Amino acid sequence: MAVTQKRLAGPTQITTVTSVAYTVPTVTSVAYTVPINTTTIVKQILLTNTTASSKTATIRLKPLNIAEANTHDILSSITINANETVSFNCSMVLINNGSTANNTNSDQITFLASSNSAINVTIFGIEES
Repeated sequence: MAVTQKRLAGPTQITTVTSVAYTVPTVTSVAYTVPINTTTIVKQILLTNTTASSKTATIRLKPLNIAEANTHDILSSITINANETVSFNCSMVLINNGSTANNTNSDQITFLASSNSAINVTIFGIEES
């Protein structure tokens, strides 16, 4: 079993529309998809407010093959002060449960911000395959 520590996603800006920053083998500027036959442990999420006023952000852990809802909130409307970085340390296990890395077969971490072009997100963790 290979264990790889890595930056899973970001830094990238989140918007007022729910965006997928992490999907349980591709890293892009918007999303990270958990590779097939891989379990990922999210260890840290950094949220950085790049503006001169306070903003809020919501983080959700959306289980595979389930419609996203506020019942999946990990942090709900957390306030991030002007020019502040908030570190959320965790051990969230996300899985891929199929032969394809997508919404149906993969857990996802999604984000929502109170303002566009204000909050950056970076995710660090471990992949086990």
